[in-house]
Amino acid sequence: MNRIIGILIAGTHARGRRIGLWLVAFVVLMFGATWIVAEQVSLNMRGETQRSLTGYERLRANVLSTFDEMDRRLVQPACSPAFLDELRRIAFLPDGINELLYAPDGRVECSVNSGRLDMPEDLGAPDIAAQYPFGMAFWVDIDLGFLGLDGMVGILAQRGSLAMIVPSQPLPATGPRWMEQELIFRFSDEVWLHRQGEAGLYAEALSATGPAIASVFRGVFYETACDSGGIHCVASRSDLTQLFGLGWATLAVILVVAGVLAAWMAQQLNRIIERYWSLEARFLRRLDKGSVVCAYQPLLNLKNDLATGCEVLARWRDIDGTIVPPDRFLPIIERHGLTERFTSMVVAYAYADLTAYLPKGVRLQVNFNIFPQDLDAGKLVPIFAPFLAKDSPFDVVVEIVETAEISPETAQVEIERLRAAGLRVYIDDFGAGYSSMHNLAALSIDGVKLDRSFAMAPDHSVMSTMLGYAIDLVQASGRSLVVEGVETMDRLNALKATGMVDFAQGYGISRPLFIAPFVAYLDDHGPRPLTRPRLVA
Repeated sequence: MNRIIGILIAGTHARGRRIGLWLVAFVVLMFGATWIVAEQVSLNMRGETQRSLTGYERLRANVLSTFDEMDRRLVQPACSPAFLDELRRIAFLPDGINELLYAPDGRVECSVNSGRLDMPEDLGAPDIAAQYPFGMAFWVDIDLGFLGLDGMVGILAQRGSLAMIVPSQPLPATGPRWMEQELIFRFSDEVWLHRQGEAGLYAEALSATGPAIASVFRGVFYETACDSGGIHCVASRSDLTQLFGLGWATLAVILVVAGVLAAWMAQQLNRIIERYWSLEARFLRRLDKGSVVCAYQPLLNLKNDLATGCEVLARWRDIDGTIVPPDRFLPIIERHGLTERFTSMVVAYAYADLTAYLPKGVRLQVNFNIFPQDLDAGKLVPIFAPFLAKDSPFDVVVEIVETAEISPETAQVEIERLRAAGLRVYIDDFGAGYSSMHNLAALSIDGVKLDRSFAMAPDHSVMSTMLGYAIDLVQASGRSLVVEGVETMDRLNALKATGMVDFAQGYGISRPLFIAPFVAYLDDHGPRPLTRPRLVA
């Protein structure tokens, strides 16, 4: 299983994975060509059927908006001259609806074009009652002679006491040659009226159930769709003989589409796999499942040559058991706004580790990195509360990275609040951030950690020379000084010789260690329990 997961997540297998997926998709396509053709034809028919309904959706919206306008504007006595004048103004709205009527209880008393009728016209019972959606009743194919439109029939829609003649909306004349359609006016699930197209097609479509693949064996495809009100429905039909009868060019297009679809399927599947098994997706899925682990890099106190502290470094254990360094997952944390939550997890895990394994009587300085955007004492103090208990054997340092996002004024307020709560504050990566010299003087920090590029620079290089100047600068400020990136004994001895460096950290002293090896390291290189003095840093 781990081998399969390794193939899915390893970038070195990406090309082989893509080729394999393409082969699988190609084989499936060859054996499932019939299914693909059926689905493609159904998809095209569905789109054409929905397109045919567009005009009816627009017509229904116009009918409803016109009713709304009449309800809002017709406040005069029914069929009065003022009423009819307003009715005519509404009829001139650009919605294609021109014959408006006043018809309480199904009795037409006046209309836009006929004015007040000499005798009210009783329409009788509606074909579709007003319980229908949108509160409208319909009379279908009524004789409009009473409105002076001799020989004409139409659909009359009524809502409340108001009514209108609904203009006819023909099926689009631009439909594909390979498809027939029927438009029906639907009274109920069981009763409908043919309006246009090929009569009986809707009934055929309702009886043709099953997946698209079954249409191939029937030799005919059906699709049905209704507008959102369920009033107008369109049924479509296409015979296989019609499709193939269009010629070899059409068949060639189908084959090309099938070939492209095979590549598309492989590509989409590969994207899904890559998204699901990407580092970001794996990290977010496993973040709360104990996948975060802490490593502890010793801090060597150069005043007594003992390891009296550590920096807590977060690591993440991937699904295949490998340990992922922070430079790969910290951007994910920041991108998803998980910085505070992640810091809480790291602090909690570190506290559990250290209290479980650290020998009694050992006092330890514990340094934590915090995200610049989380420099807020109101958030950080509760997170570090376990370390700040009255009898806690820990001296906690929070290291902040200077960035352009933090103003010195804002930082100073929060630093003072953190220190008042018992947390020490260091500037991390000093010399690589923004306005370092200014911040060193302006902020009431406890210490400074020099950027590793100083200590890791080759001897006699510009950065190596600047290391001495940086040490002098921090020494003059009265802050504690930590130099990280110490890789060699020569560099460590040179730092000791200055007498101005408080702590050193780096692979030349110790790599970051998990809790058990770290405690073993303290046994060999730290002060003895019960005799360890309180750190002054």
